Amino acid sequence: MFLHPVRRHALISFAIAGLAACGGALPAPDAAPPSTIPTSAVGMFAVTSTLDLHVPDAAGPALTTLLAATDGPDDPARYVVDRLIAALPDGSVKTLATAVAPYVAAYLNARLDDVAPRFVDGLRGLAAGLSRIATHLGTAETLRVDAGGTGVRTITGVRFEVGHAVTVVPLADAGLADLAAGVWVTLDAAGHVGISEHEHALPYGAILRLGLDRAVAPSVEPTAGDLAGALDKLLDCDRLGGVIADRVGLGSATLYGTACRATMTALASEVDARLAAIDQTPLGIEVAGTAIGFDSNGDGTMDELRAGRWTGAVYAGSDREPIDAGSFLSATDR
Repeated sequence: MFLHPVRRHALISFAIAGLAACGGALPAPDAAPPSTIPTSAVGMFAVTSTLDLHVPDAAGPALTTLLAATDGPDDPARYVVDRLIAALPDGSVKTLATAVAPYVAAYLNARLDDVAPRFVDGLRGLAAGLSRIATHLGTAETLRVDAGGTGVRTITGVRFEVGHAVTVVPLADAGLADLAAGVWVTLDAAGHVGISEHEHALPYGAILRLGLDRAVAPSVEPTAGDLAGALDKLLDCDRLGGVIADRVGLGSATLYGTACRATMTALASEVDARLAAIDQTPLGIEVAGTAIGFDSNGDGTMDELRAGRWTGAVYAGSDREPIDAGSFLSATDR
């Protein structure tokens, strides 16, 4: 039925009045959700970063020291036997043991599952773990952003991912100072964050030594606190000494067992020395970052940095090696 406009307007007015008289109210339109795009980047943020690197040339010898124990056709038995014999005092026992070393090593290799069942996999795990932390470096850090965009990025610890475990160690545990660098932080209207290029010293050898002792060694031998402790647990030197004494036919099991322990200690010391030598060539890292700022409560202040990306290079003198990939994320410490 067609209603005259005047009558239609009157009916609508009457309906509205009736609702009001019954205590009803028209629903208010839904309020717009607060924006998650921040307008201010000021704050202190706890940041975790991950960098995928090429192994610097200076670090090569340290990584190959452990690999050398398993890379020969008669290894690891031949590697251990040769080094064990070298640790013997000069004399007739050492002379004879040197002569029969190939036969002793072949005998041991055929019986490693009985004599040292965990040694091969343990050595390979140590070498693989060291290679992992050398090429996949994580950091724990803070980013302070002041009014006007000035800020400071400070690396306070390192994160080691070995297997499914993540180990975070403060730099102070290695006697290292925190690594701080001044930065300039920008925030645009779309919430895109920029962090200016900046440089940090990279005490790479000390960091690898820390990771080897705190993360890699325990991944192979949970009771070990360092590389020497892991090697000691992986190889039963008393049992090995008895086997070698029996095969050589001259010299006591105690003599060979003592030489075995000296060999494991020397191997750990050699790796440590080569890691320390890395830092004789000062390394540094230069990076710039981008991220998405996120305001979780709509107050206009940035609460998180998401989808962060680092680009840059590791350098030694004038040599630059680009990082393969770098990422970071954060939460606020406010």
